[in-house]
Amino acid sequence: MKNKLIEKKIVSKLSKISSKSKINFFGRANSAIWTIASYLKKKTKKRTIILPSTMCISPSIIFLVNGFKLLFIDVEKKNGLLDIEKTKKQIKKNNDIAAIFYVNLFGNKEAKTSQLKNIKDILVIQDLAQTFFNKKDYNNSDVFGDMIILSFGYSKIFDLNHGGIVLSNNYDFYNYAHKFNSKIRNNKVSEIAKLKYLKWYHEVVEKKKKLNKNILHKFASKLYLIKFNRNKINRIFDSINKIDNEYKKRKKLLYFYRKFFNNQRVKFLHSKNTMIPWRFSFLIKNKKKFLKNVRDKGYDASSYYPNLGRIFSNKSNLFTNSDDIEKKIVNLWLTNDYNIKKIKDQSNILKDSL
Repeated sequence: MKNKLIEKKIVSKLSKISSKSKINFFGRANSAIWTIASYLKKKTKKRTIILPSTMCISPSIIFLVNGFKLLFIDVEKKNGLLDIEKTKKQIKKNNDIAAIFYVNLFGNKEAKTSQLKNIKDILVIQDLAQTFFNKKDYNNSDVFGDMIILSFGYSKIFDLNHGGIVLSNNYDFYNYAHKFNSKIRNNKVSEIAKLKYLKWYHEVVEKKKKLNKNILHKFASKLYLIKFNRNKINRIFDSINKIDNEYKKRKKLLYFYRKFFNNQRVKFLHSKNTMIPWRFSFLIKNKKKFLKNVRDKGYDASSYYPNLGRIFSNKSNLFTNSDDIEKKIVNLWLTNDYNIKKIKDQSNILKDSL
């Protein structure tokens, strides 16, 4: 009974912010994406999904193992977001598009996304797994998808290592997703599946070997299909209640990263207008040198995102912006254990790396 009351409070709070009346809970955001893919297979004969060529690789795997064709479109050079003009051209000439998978990467907003609203017979899925929103940092045009995905997984804005949410106004999907989640049997991610994924990632993404689609079926369902644990709902509710504080902290840290990293021959991947940012992300030519130097000083850093267009189609020349991001990107943390002193220190390391 207590969990039901908390669930109603979550629904009420998120509905006011997003204008979405239906909320489904999942064990992972990727479980939510899998459910959407399964729902699409039932509702339409169209089998093509449009995705940005720079994003997390997991949604691509999920759509692929569910029988969809992946149509990647290069991202905007200025902000790493799906190129809307190229997307519109593809919609005009391709009658097989079932959905557009739009990712607000780096927390960035894009004014042109209003053009994706109410596209006839194409579902717009807005992935906010790497960001979050509240009333202070967005207007109605920022949350435009037919379905909105939120994540409470490992290392995300709220690092709970469990939980994903889909916001929608689709009563049919709402019921379908409830039934789908009840049939999931995995309570946690299989360690064997994780090892198989890491091996695949090393071979295909890092060593750039040819994609073998059959291998994906050996780990995908046990890696991505996780049943929602209702005992986690209280922590999810607490996290949502902390949106304002999280927004202030991360925006402040992003401000100081911008300040101290400015004029250091790096290109910021953050727009002037962002929702809650996940990481501080920038492009640097001598990425390997900086990563070594910053890690030697005890700071964690990542160099993720790969060019998915190259991985899944072997045509990197069509995705020049994503290719550039893959070669130069660095992500630094915006978590609670960071402060101005640490940001200054990282800035000095950057100076020594140039």
